[in-house]
Amino acid sequence: MGGYGARMGRVSVWFLLPGAAGLMLAHAGLAGGRAVPVVVAPAVGGSATIFVVSFRAPVRTGVVGSIRLRDLLIAAPVAAGGGCIGHVSVPVPDAHRAALVRVRLDPIALGGRWCTGTYHGKVIELQTAVCPLTVRAAPGGDRTPPVFAGIEQAFACTPGPQRPGQTTQYTLSWHAASDNITPAAQIVYDIYFATTSGGEDYAHPTWTAIAGATSFRTPGLPSHGDAFFVVRARDSAGNEDTNTREQMGVDPCVAFRG
Repeated sequence: MGGYGARMGRVSVWFLLPGAAGLMLAHAGLAGGRAVPVVVAPAVGGSATIFVVSFRAPVRTGVVGSIRLRDLLIAAPVAAGGGCIGHVSVPVPDAHRAALVRVRLDPIALGGRWCTGTYHGKVIELQTAVCPLTVRAAPGGDRTPPVFAGIEQAFACTPGPQRPGQTTQYTLSWHAASDNITPAAQIVYDIYFATTSGGEDYAHPTWTAIAGATSFRTPGLPSHGDAFFVVRARDSAGNEDTNTREQMGVDPCVAFRG
């Protein structure tokens, strides 16, 4: 069993995924005053077991007005050894409200086998602005992307002892890009988030910073997992640079936690 807990006006799933020697535990949560159950089946498995996480979607995901809502299932074991899956990051299918959502967790498809133990998991909401009109360069027009060095820092400071389910907001920063036509104040920045190095999906930015910004504060992300970020600059003609400079989120305050 599991449940939803309120976050940023929407909800997030919390659950525990059992490993070879683990037991599934319950976590109570609320969505609009009602508990929303989350089921992980089978209840206990081995290193090659395919688990299915299922729940009823409390809200619609997909394109809603000017916002693209997507959910991402992430999980990590309490302690991971070598040669096993240390982190899970799987997109959740879009669904209408009250539709039954199923996420299949196949360790072979994820690149290995489960670690022994219990995985702490969560489904987080990712929001991306949807522009009503995409401007593309006409034949013979501007086809030159901005010149951009990429992200410089991904920094956080989460006070207090770290606990399962705690979230961290990272502040990302970079130097302004330049472009042959678009002024710096009109260049926008697409931000790509992943829980594994190199796992960014460049076809779908996780967030988009406002034009001219040189920093961005993320929504709350799980503090117990890794966070990786790539930032790309996009001009008014829709040309985006292709840098892959990646920064791992760091939280030096962890050293002072009890």
